Parts: sequence; C-alpha cells; structure tokens
Amino acid sequence: MQTADTLGQGRFQFAMEPGLGGAGVVSGEDVEGVYYPHIDLAMRYGVSDRVDLGVRIGSSLAELQSKFLLTHPDNPDLAISLAPSVMGLFVGTDEDAVVGSYVNVAVPLLVGFKTSGGSEFVLGPRVSYTRIGAGGGGESAAVNLLNVGTSVGYALRVTEGFRLMPEVGFSVPVVGTFRSRDSDSELASGFNGGFVQFKLGFLFGRGRSSQRPSQDAFTEAGDVDI
Repeated sequence: MQTADTLGQGRFQFAMEPGLGGAGVVSGEDVEGVYYPHIDLAMRYGVSDRVDLGVRIGSSLAELQSKFLLTHPDNPDLAISLAPSVMGLFVGTDEDAVVGSYVNVAVPLLVGFKTSGGSEFVLGPRVSYTRIGAGGGGESAAVNLLNVGTSVGYALRVTEGFRLMPEVGFSVPVVGTFRSRDSDSELASGFNGGFVQFKLGFLFGRGRSSQRPSQDAFTEAGDVDI
C-alpha cells in the first residue's frame, strides 16, 4: 500500500487503507475460504531522499515500516526499493494465563514504473516469516511459516497531495515447522492454500515531484522547429 519511490526528505504521508482479506484451502476441486474486513491507518516520513520510516496500526496490528530506495531519486521512469517491515502482537500477563504471540517479518522488493502525471504502477514480490505462539497451564506450542507472494497496485495521482491506490496481493506458505513442549519440531511443506488481500489506499501527502514529462510536454516538444 505504498509506492516504490520514497517521499523525499522531510515529507509526511498519511494513509487510510480499507479492504478485504481472505484465507483459503484447496482440497481437490473444492476451495474453502474465509473472508474478513481489513482496515489500517498509516503514517510515513521521509528521513532522507532514499529512506522512509513509518508505522501502521489496525487490522495489521502494530507494524513498523521502512523503505530504502535503490535507484536514483531523480530517475523519471523507474523506482526500486526494499521495504522491510515487522508487525506483531503479544498477549499475556502471568504464568496462569494463556499467553499468545504473533510476529510477521516481511521483505518486499517494490518495483515502481512511473507514468506521466506522477502516478506509479507498483509490483511487490516478497518473502515473509511468520511465528505464532501460544501457551498456558504448563503447555506451549509454536508454528513457524516461510511465505512467498506478491502484490500489484497502481498509485493514481489525483492531485498534488492525494493519491488513490487500489492493490491486490497474495501469499502462500512454502515451508513450516510445528513444535510443542512435548515434541520436537516437525517440518512441513506443500500447503494447499494461501492468503489474499484487496485494499484501496487513500494516500495524503505531497511526496516527491514527478520528474517524468507529461504527454503534453512531448507534444509541445514535437512542435518545435529544429
């Protein structure tokens, strides 16, 4: 739910991100799934021309975000960045209570193709690690998953300070380990299912000015006699 390009030093972006998430399992020719509403609020800040930091809260729990631009900030056509993030939740107060934890670490590679007018088409292949733990009454269990996936979105620049960004993404677990207090880890692979998400981002903030000439500029240039 963000562009591959960074905001630019000293600039803020606020985002509202409503959407729909789902998880499904494939069994033969049947697909069983569950779908649920999903909404987040996010804030990002341009630490430098190449680095953004941010936070997100909501259905994604509490998430810390970062983004490191690998291409030149003035590249008019392409932006490529790494955007590591970590989200999680911990619940539990004492030894007799049920303790639960959820941690997800994701490393997307964001590839943005800039279009005229400051809009951007964004691809986001990624890998992520998820750990879910629970315990209580002297018992404990943990699940660890390695996931791969991607996202596709388009950040449409409506005005100088507002972008509308629809995005769809999916991920599938490829390797997992399962451990309880009374047993060693068990390795599993070949999961018949995955996760899908659609969100519509409302991005408020000026961001970096587009360096790509508009179509009108090309037209005017073609009318100049040389």
